[in-house]
Amino acid sequence: MTIRQDDICTSRKAAELLGVSARTVQLWADAGVIASWKTPGGHRRFSLTDVHKLAQELRSGAGPVLPGPGASDGDKASPPPLKVLVVEDESTLLRLYELTLKSWHLPLDLHLADNGYTGLLTVGQVEPQLLLLDLNLPNIDGFQMISALKQSGLLDRMELMVISALEENEVLAGMPVGVECRVLPKPVPFELIRERLESLLER
Repeated sequence: MTIRQDDICTSRKAAELLGVSARTVQLWADAGVIASWKTPGGHRRFSLTDVHKLAQELRSGAGPVLPGPGASDGDKASPPPLKVLVVEDESTLLRLYELTLKSWHLPLDLHLADNGYTGLLTVGQVEPQLLLLDLNLPNIDGFQMISALKQSGLLDRMELMVISALEENEVLAGMPVGVECRVLPKPVPFELIRERLESLLER
């Protein structure tokens, strides 16, 4: 494939055009959301045309069209979709969750919420098997959401992964008694989330 010199875009420029951090651009590239290549010196490069196209899709809310899961595994019995709910108030990060998890082509029934109130409503509607939860949320924060789920008994029927900028000991200290969860740091370690999803699907 021949790339015109005037169509080559750096990670920094791509981040500016997409309105996200350079780290987010790297994550999208690693997840296959946007095509990229590396120079002999190890610097990542993008097609400016692809960047402008993705920027337009993000602004419109459409997002890139990702191929469906398991297209080449027609001879295998497909496991039922794993119901996953992501609750995160930062719109760019919530979009990153959506794009990244879909790009893995795993059989997921993915739901998104941008605040604790909507998150609780969604839990009641879909009863997810895995809840990926930020703690610093508007309206109802993550700790309050966990308390409400524990009191209702819904928390016993799902696995909880907290993704937070707080230290793990701070998170665990604020948890209601008896709540078990895995605490992951920010920036989001997507490879660990994928490992857990694959493990749950294997069950």
